[in-house]
Amino acid sequence: MKKIAVTGGIASGKSVVCEIIEKLGYTVIYTDKINSELLTDMEYQKKLALIFPSAVKNGIVDKKYIRNEILQDDSKRLALNTLAHSEIKARVLNLLNKVDAKAIFVEIPLIVESGMKDCFDQIWCVVADIDTKIKRIEKRDNVSSIDAQKIIQCQKKDNELISLSDIVIENNGDLNKLKEEVGRLICTAIK
Repeated sequence: MKKIAVTGGIASGKSVVCEIIEKLGYTVIYTDKINSELLTDMEYQKKLALIFPSAVKNGIVDKKYIRNEILQDDSKRLALNTLAHSEIKARVLNLLNKVDAKAIFVEIPLIVESGMKDCFDQIWCVVADIDTKIKRIEKRDNVSSIDAQKIIQCQKKDNELISLSDIVIENNGDLNKLKEEVGRLICTAIK
């Protein structure tokens, strides 16, 4: 079974690429979905509250509060990443061992930080130009251009991800072109 990571910076369009892959009939594991599941897990919430005491109230995690905290305090961002990545990695590895398929794809934004880059046969990196990313973040998260830029700056630069990737997919908004490219890449990767 081929294990393929789909990575890239925030708002590059990893999810769109993975949705195309799913529509073509392949299994995709979304680490963002795993993270969302963790945020409802009481044990995980207790660990999270040790880093962000004001973030968990009545079993609900205030993600906006956490985002603001990690944008202002690198030590809290690193503590969150340490907690989240170990939990997410364990769940991804468990799922990879359960799936029996010709290929499985994992959408994983922070592949280096999670310590998972060596868990895959191939790494696909989705990239978009900076202006496209800023517009996508502004629209999706309802934040200012300045906040969108701060969010982007907290992550690895595209060239760092590109350097460890086998495939680079440009996604600046032409959906038909993207579908064609992903289809072609799958045919090549899964021979």
